[in-house]
Amino acid sequence: MPWYKSGTVSVALNSNAVIGTGTAFIANSRVGDAFRGPDGGWYEVTNIASDTAMSISPSYQGATNAAGVYALAPMQGYVKDSADKLRALVNQFGGVLAVLGVTPTTAGVREALNISNTDGVPEGLNNKYMSASGVRSTLLTGLDVATPGSVVAADSILLAIGKLQASLTLKASKGANSDITQLSGLTTPLTVNQGGTGANSLAGQLSALGLTDAYKKSNVLGVVSQAAGVPTGALMEYGSTATGQFWKFASGLMICTHTESKSLSLTNAYGSSSYDLASWSFPAAFLAGTIPSAYLTAVLSSRITDTSGSTTSSNTAAGFFVIDRNGIAAGSYALKWLAVGRWF
Repeated sequence: MPWYKSGTVSVALNSNAVIGTGTAFIANSRVGDAFRGPDGGWYEVTNIASDTAMSISPSYQGATNAAGVYALAPMQGYVKDSADKLRALVNQFGGVLAVLGVTPTTAGVREALNISNTDGVPEGLNNKYMSASGVRSTLLTGLDVATPGSVVAADSILLAIGKLQASLTLKASKGANSDITQLSGLTTPLTVNQGGTGANSLAGQLSALGLTDAYKKSNVLGVVSQAAGVPTGALMEYGSTATGQFWKFASGLMICTHTESKSLSLTNAYGSSSYDLASWSFPAAFLAGTIPSAYLTAVLSSRITDTSGSTTSSNTAAGFFVIDRNGIAAGSYALKWLAVGRWF
């Protein structure tokens, strides 16, 4: 093969590094090749790091050259290596190739192996070719007789037989039947005389049974509503705002709660006690014109405080006096609110 000379190389005195420009060392050289440097000297290639970098031995003896011409010469060891590998292949596969014959065609290989037809292939206990007797004695291993269905052209024989058997097994017999445990695929609804409702939808069945207004899991929790005092929505509604949570019930009952930390300064004198006013805007309005029953507990550390409703209560808010009988007490109070009333 021709020597490889593409590109140029950079070499330095007493260095074993060869740096190429426009070179492809990996595809065109091997460790052990001869490298003829720009100085005309011969060196052995000891390592090929990339297409543009290799190492030589001994180190470069000529003058440093940044863009010198070079040549890579293959050594005769390649011929011996190839011959050794070919001999190994012949030793390993020569007998196999002899058995396959000398005609390089599929028909030639079949003829050499005496398998041009099934007469040349012995039939085993498990691996049978499709003779008439072999087909008749084939076991139906894997037959599924539990899944019925329509037979289609893409089905295998085993699948088609299984579908037919399952359909026959699940089919009710003519006349009186005492073994029917399930009806599937029934499109005609049973009449009332037959023990049905005459409807084939949930809405139709509820209507036939007079249960169109019945509560069910889909409307237990939702938006409550009413018409002339008659509930028309869900059984219960839950909601929350920045001022608390509320629960509305279909009966008209509503409960509101709120927990907050609020800074109060009980500096208003009331006899030997002091008080401040705390107010709460309900998270949902009660029935207009009504005042719900409201409650408040207020705690500042371990001090005992009293609460008393004020005249500011309405259907949308409540106001309470927070009273400390031991004098002035200011700080962040833990307030817990509760209001109970009607939303309609």
